[in-house]
Amino acid sequence: MIILIKDIIQSIKYGPHLRTLESGQVKYLKGNAFGDDYDLTLFKDSYASQELEKHLLKEKDILVAGKGYRNFAWTYVNEAGPCIASSTFYVIKVKEDEVLPEYFTLLINSPKVQHQMRFLGLGPVTPSIPKNELMNIKIELPSIPDQKKAIEIYRSIKTQIRLQREILEKKLTLQKGLLDLLTTKQMQTNKKVL
Repeated sequence: MIILIKDIIQSIKYGPHLRTLESGQVKYLKGNAFGDDYDLTLFKDSYASQELEKHLLKEKDILVAGKGYRNFAWTYVNEAGPCIASSTFYVIKVKEDEVLPEYFTLLINSPKVQHQMRFLGLGPVTPSIPKNELMNIKIELPSIPDQKKAIEIYRSIKTQIRLQREILEKKLTLQKGLLDLLTTKQMQTNKKVL
């Protein structure tokens, strides 16, 4: 079924614009805290005051980067710890009886929707996606059981990719160590000859 994003949105708002702190208990999420796979992996030195409880993300809140050159979505989970989204992000709650938050995130990050979003950004310096334009993106929405299957497949592939990257990193470390060992032995052999 093809629908507009606005048909499955329960609420949407921008995160607050706050002054960042260098340390604290509450993470203040900016676009640069997310890696190439749109996971919260690069977080560092950006915190917010704990008194801002009304802005704390709740389980299954979806962040959609509406400002900047990299538009993506991420679903908040409690394991990330207390977080507040910066004004770079729309904070979205979806109608969970129609779309699973994690599936909505997959949709936003899909090449098809990413392509549509590239043409929505306005602004002379920093592109910004207007809320009305975002809400009028057409998406194809399968049944909840099919959404669950898609999420399972995605998680499985993501786990495989993560494991392959870990193996590659270990092989690269081994290669560097071997090169270091071989060049050190060669230099010692050359010194003995001289």
